[in-house]
Amino acid sequence: MIFSKKIYLSPDIKQDYRKYMRMLKFNKSSFLLHLVVFLEGEEKLSLVHNSIFLNNYRKTDALIVGLALGKKSGIELISNIVEDTYRTRKDFEYYSFFKMEEV
Repeated sequence: MIFSKKIYLSPDIKQDYRKYMRMLKFNKSSFLLHLVVFLEGEEKLSLVHNSIFLNNYRKTDALIVGLALGKKSGIELISNIVEDTYRTRKDFEYYSFFKMEEV
């Protein structure tokens, strides 16, 4: 599990995002938390509930790029990522957009 340097946050999580990141690092799940991630070996965004992520992908090199409270907020977060990628790069290569930020 790797956190992106530029992490997107839904409006309702901005105050407590550090608490949620710490919970993920210590393998504790939260009822409403959804993650926007690039799963290992994939170049497309996925919206995953944190308990599913912790059970299945915690030990992989999945890149976490967003945190949201609720599925609806997660979908809006993906929309924001798509808009920012297009505005910055004039294409829809989200994976390259985040890898460029990591270097």
